[in-house]
Amino acid sequence: MSFPSTPNGRLSSAWTRVGRVNPRFWWGLVFALGLAVRCRQYFFNASYWYDEAFLILTIRERSYADLLGDSPYQLVVPPIFLWLTRALYTWGGDGEMLMRLPAFLAGVAALLLMIPLARRALGLPHAFWPFAFLAFGLHAVTHGSDVRPYAIDVLLAELVLLCALVLIVPEATPRAQRCAWVGLGLAATLGPWLSFPVVFVLGGASVTLALNTWSRARAWKWFAFNLGLGVSLGSLWWLVGRHSYYPGLIAHWQGWRGFPDWGNGLDILRWTVTRPYEIGNYANRDMGIVLVLLALAGGVWLIRRQPMLAILFLTPFVLTLGAALLGKYPLAHRTTLFLDPPLYLLAGAGVASLARVGRGRLAILGLFVVVWSGALMVGRTIRPDHGLDYRGAYRFIHEHWVPGDVIWSQTAVVYQTYYGLDAPVLKDDEFPRAEELVSRTRLWMVAGASRHDLQKKLEMSGGRVALEHQVSGLQVLLFEPSVAK
Repeated sequence: MSFPSTPNGRLSSAWTRVGRVNPRFWWGLVFALGLAVRCRQYFFNASYWYDEAFLILTIRERSYADLLGDSPYQLVVPPIFLWLTRALYTWGGDGEMLMRLPAFLAGVAALLLMIPLARRALGLPHAFWPFAFLAFGLHAVTHGSDVRPYAIDVLLAELVLLCALVLIVPEATPRAQRCAWVGLGLAATLGPWLSFPVVFVLGGASVTLALNTWSRARAWKWFAFNLGLGVSLGSLWWLVGRHSYYPGLIAHWQGWRGFPDWGNGLDILRWTVTRPYEIGNYANRDMGIVLVLLALAGGVWLIRRQPMLAILFLTPFVLTLGAALLGKYPLAHRTTLFLDPPLYLLAGAGVASLARVGRGRLAILGLFVVVWSGALMVGRTIRPDHGLDYRGAYRFIHEHWVPGDVIWSQTAVVYQTYYGLDAPVLKDDEFPRAEELVSRTRLWMVAGASRHDLQKKLEMSGGRVALEHQVSGLQVLLFEPSVAK
């Protein structure tokens, strides 16, 4: 099954001109830039940030068995990813590049896997669009260098979609169908242990296969697939999931708009309507509205022409939205990254459908997304995302350290990641202690955007700024007592 082609296989006048040059050249160029920016970000080796720090401290403190059950630091991470990271730590330490290796490899594999997925779903030349959207997806790049499972979320979502596509394609060979059932079986039994949100994509595959052409031979495989998924989810819930709903979960994610305000009916409606835009905007920066419009056009077209594809790509969004409305899964920024593959496929279908209906005029939107996002990736290749350079800030402090100095740092957990749990640092909630000490001793402060208010409080408590140093996104200030002892 593939998406109906435009006349002579052309998407638009723009694509026609590209095709006359060499379509393979553009595929190769997009892949090369997508791979280059991922490698550049990974090998740039930015400082750890607080989400990574919480995970690293957890795997240091706990054994493999202890990584099941209740987690410290309000950590919500699948157990297999924790075990994998723990194994790497045991083998080679907690260096940034080693800890980020699983995410980097998953990000590169996801880029490669999108090629057969898009070609099977949309055919040529339309497959180019979802491939290019992913290659230039901003957070697909940045989370490909994180000690977090977000890149793995994307990879597993693609794997499930590809296996489901094979099973709903009439011309698929028996061998390909057997491999697809095996892949879905493994994804159902092991996938949720490696990626929590992949369950929504598995749910979409289950619904699609149930509605597709039915036979006795397929029925028992479908039941076995769902049985494996049910057993996997049940055991995962008992051992891990029920412990993950820490106090303050709802309040925390409501601050990030991951959940609506359930006491406000208008806010629920507003939140529901804006979720697609937020998902698209996180996928490709500032392109949220364009991607959503293209995806809507693709969804309408697929419902009319290829309803099984529409169900497969749309159901994960419906299931995730329902889980968020029930307060079970936050739908905000990085927790939505696994929805990128179905979003890109729907948007690619939208480009193709608009090319047919609008004779290429509206299909230029897809080219606009690719060019805009590609330009951002060129910039990221030249200058990678530094993030908040805590490592550089702490290095500066230790270069100017004298005995008796005190440090207060926002997200002190990052300091503990580099210097140990016993490192002499005042934690985030110990700022009142810093206010008490600043009039008696030298005190270092590491803070971000809120540093002006914090600086004013320390100055009012008897400190004066003796040294300032700025690193990426952070300000390092040394306070000395304003009145001599």
